[in-house]
Amino acid sequence: MSAEEKNSAHNNDKAKGGPVTLGKSADQAYATAEEICEAVERLTEAELGRIRRAAQYALFGTEYTDPLELLGEAVQRTLEGVGAKEGRHWPKDVHFVAYLIRTMQSIAEGSSSSISQSRTEYLEAMAGQDGDQEMALAQEGFSSPDVVEQALELEETNERQVRAAADAALIEAHFANDEEIQFLIMGDKDGMSPGEIRAVSGMGQTTYDTARRRFRRGLNTLMPGRRKS
Repeated sequence: MSAEEKNSAHNNDKAKGGPVTLGKSADQAYATAEEICEAVERLTEAELGRIRRAAQYALFGTEYTDPLELLGEAVQRTLEGVGAKEGRHWPKDVHFVAYLIRTMQSIAEGSSSSISQSRTEYLEAMAGQDGDQEMALAQEGFSSPDVVEQALELEETNERQVRAAADAALIEAHFANDEEIQFLIMGDKDGMSPGEIRAVSGMGQTTYDTARRRFRRGLNTLMPGRRKS
């Protein structure tokens, strides 16, 4: 990946609001560069396998082409965040594997969004100052809803999206140190089947079922009365 792409990805990282820590509190313990390197060295083959599988699923639609490249980017950004107010920080009370997986997901999401934004800017350039993006899309073989219709739909769904984002942040924070549930969240978000989640995470059927029950109980505790019957 080029230096320009990396800078763009870093900037998008901050805009996306993933696991980027702003203004860390004095009482929250984040890992030092030495602790991060030691944690990387202590990763077992089984843990590396789970990380690679999670990275593989996150690659689609990004500029990354190799799971190890995405893993390297997550480690590099974590190291760059040491001692800085902004950037990515590993809270030491969060399991390192779970932290890495969530960080790779966030980086991949930022990369995917950046590619989508680049395509939008490309279409705007194609249309020109007085042009029509609808026509530009048609020339590319795509279609787009009317802009007024899009605005109405956005207004109608904005409040629900805000609530959903808050719920997602609450859930991820609550289960941040549960590696198995992190895999469930990742798989559910990406529309993976139970078999795919088990393959990526290395969980057997019994472990998977137990994690599911633990996840449901946790959600009931976090959001009582909101689970669909």
